[in-house]
Amino acid sequence: MIERPEIFINYRTADAPDGAALIENHLSQRFGTELVFRDGKSIPAGSLFPEALRSAVRNCSVLLAVIGPRWLDGLLGQAADGGDDWTCREIAEALESGAQVIPVLIGADTVPPAADRLPVGIRDLTRRQYRRVTSYTSHHDLELLADELARLVPRLNAADSRAARDDAEARTRNTVDGNHGTVFQAGTIGTALNKPSGAVHSGQGNQYVNSHQGDQYTHSNHQSGGSGVHVTGGNQGGISFNTTPPQDESEGR
Repeated sequence: MIERPEIFINYRTADAPDGAALIENHLSQRFGTELVFRDGKSIPAGSLFPEALRSAVRNCSVLLAVIGPRWLDGLLGQAADGGDDWTCREIAEALESGAQVIPVLIGADTVPPAADRLPVGIRDLTRRQYRRVTSYTSHHDLELLADELARLVPRLNAADSRAARDDAEARTRNTVDGNHGTVFQAGTIGTALNKPSGAVHSGQGNQYVNSHQGDQYTHSNHQSGGSGVHVTGGNQGGISFNTTPPQDESEGR
């Protein structure tokens, strides 16, 4: 059984199948594949496709009429009412059922079909505000389209993976105050470490832990000791354990 989709992808196989597949793939990633219907993907093998198409289009909230540069070619030789053309029949069903019908033009040069070139039952298509998807800006175009669909259909808004991702990012704290974990992000400071229990080196000199000259040896903003190490700087030195630091040759002069 096919779950009721919210978005129905309407297209011509001989016109813009790649554009339809691109749109379906992007919207499926945003809202889930079960909410986006495209015949080749959504109709199980062996199913009666006329019934499956009618059911999906009558129950969808939005039909995206994908129109490429050869869309009108599919009407050549068809009856004046377009009754033999499945693409037109799907659009007519959506208009009759009250679904939102949005023309989506594929390519920079594609223009909406003129009303007098369309069957009477779908001439309302020419009065609908269209959206455009081009190869150069496809990701941006599809994101804007998906954003509009999320605002238009509550079920899509609830299923929107981008909204969930943005909400998670908004809840992520990026501050020093109130953080008590071992490692956390600390705003513009970078990464902070609480109560280090081992040697941590991100400074500019050599570091000596548990040296023979005392429990703490300080050099170039480094701190070390038996209980743990906290180091700041440019991460260019080394770490040595149980080692006596070298004498500065200048001390004997």
